[in-house]
Amino acid sequence: RAEFGTSRAKFWYKTDYGMFRFCIADSEHDWREGSEQYKFIEHCLSTVDRKQQPWLIFSAHRPLGYSSNSWYAMEGSFEEPMGRESLQGLWQKYKVDIAFYGHVHNYERVCPIYQNQCVNKEKTHYSGTVNGTIHIVVGGGGSHLSDFTTAPPVWSLYKDRDYGFGKLTAFNHSYLLFEYKKSSDGKVYDSFTISRDYRDVLACVHDGCEKTTLAS
Repeated sequence: RAEFGTSRAKFWYKTDYGMFRFCIADSEHDWREGSEQYKFIEHCLSTVDRKQQPWLIFSAHRPLGYSSNSWYAMEGSFEEPMGRESLQGLWQKYKVDIAFYGHVHNYERVCPIYQNQCVNKEKTHYSGTVNGTIHIVVGGGGSHLSDFTTAPPVWSLYKDRDYGFGKLTAFNHSYLLFEYKKSSDGKVYDSFTISRDYRDVLACVHDGCEKTTLAS
């Protein structure tokens, strides 16, 4: 079930699919604080019922979060101009689990991150409240492949300059699996899991989560 903006001329929308809520942004239009799209994004994130859709996903075409693509590095950044500066407060406040991007034609997974800092030392299995958003570029298709910067940042956990795709599996309200597969053979080359009770998220407040949660 997809719900669009006030007209079909707008390309931002939300959709609930099973245990997922997807908040899809349009990176070709203004997403900065105070804009119409920013208000939509906050409404999409704030109105999710984590009892029904415990997994909250943000997505946009251009990287509005983190990418170590060489072009961004040459520009002195890791994102589109005015990207995460306007949105990271929303991702953190509403505990967005994963943010997906394309545009850059490669694959890259970033640690759970907030304000440029990895907030969790785990690399493949996250339990409890992650307290940050995992950013993933899955852009390996449609054009020539993109190079990475020669000085990779510490938050970049896995990179692959190849064609591939991502697969999300929600086994239940408490266990999520993400897999990255190469198009050439369909085999899994990167993956991680998140296990937690949705009540852990409900116990969170802006910029942090209680150590003792409703679930525990």
